[in-house]
Amino acid sequence: MKLSEITKNIDQDEFGNLVLDRMRERDIRYDTVSSDLSLSPSMLRLIITGKRRLSSNKIIEIIKYFDFSDDEIPLSSKQSTVSKGEKIFISYSHKDTEFMERLMVHLKPLERLKLVDLWIDTKLLAGDEWKKEIEKSLNTAKVAILLVSADFLASDFIIENELPPILHNAKKKGTLVIPVILKPCRFTREKYLSEFQAINSPDLPIISLNEHDRELIYDTVAQRIETQFSDNDG
Repeated sequence: MKLSEITKNIDQDEFGNLVLDRMRERDIRYDTVSSDLSLSPSMLRLIITGKRRLSSNKIIEIIKYFDFSDDEIPLSSKQSTVSKGEKIFISYSHKDTEFMERLMVHLKPLERLKLVDLWIDTKLLAGDEWKKEIEKSLNTAKVAILLVSADFLASDFIIENELPPILHNAKKKGTLVIPVILKPCRFTREKYLSEFQAINSPDLPIISLNEHDRELIYDTVAQRIETQFSDNDG
């Protein structure tokens, strides 16, 4: 099979595991691979954990770099189980508004292309029955982005009104839940939340990152959503 055909069918999650295994086998350091492939260490970690999708050219470059044979490369044999939908619900504490606003900048192009319909509480207008509007948006959302911090976990409204339908719909309807860890908090000790893989490591919350790595995380969220919808086309 030609490399161009392989890149169209590759299982990128398993490919990341393959890369990590080869690095261990050859005792190759992250910084060496990052330098040789012109990737930042943060980008490399996102690729290896399957959180960052790769272009066909970059996949081919990595295959050649590690000398992967055709038989080693994992191909996708499954279809995504998440139903295609445009509604995106963003759950956050108002004390973390600056992080929400920056994420919205990265999601704006998807909204402009009419790939997504973003819903945040700032869209509520005067006179709206806010609780019903939130419930309606929660029930129709195909993706829920959770901006997690101590303030998020301390919010009675979020814990009592937003999270229960999000968790229910994740199990019953296949709603995609994407936690983004903003600040150090007890995320990994919350059983109902830690079962969802966060886009970034809880040990590396957004607030601890430099501007480049923050932007990389936000862009990875946007790419994850765009890929989810693209995977379900047809």
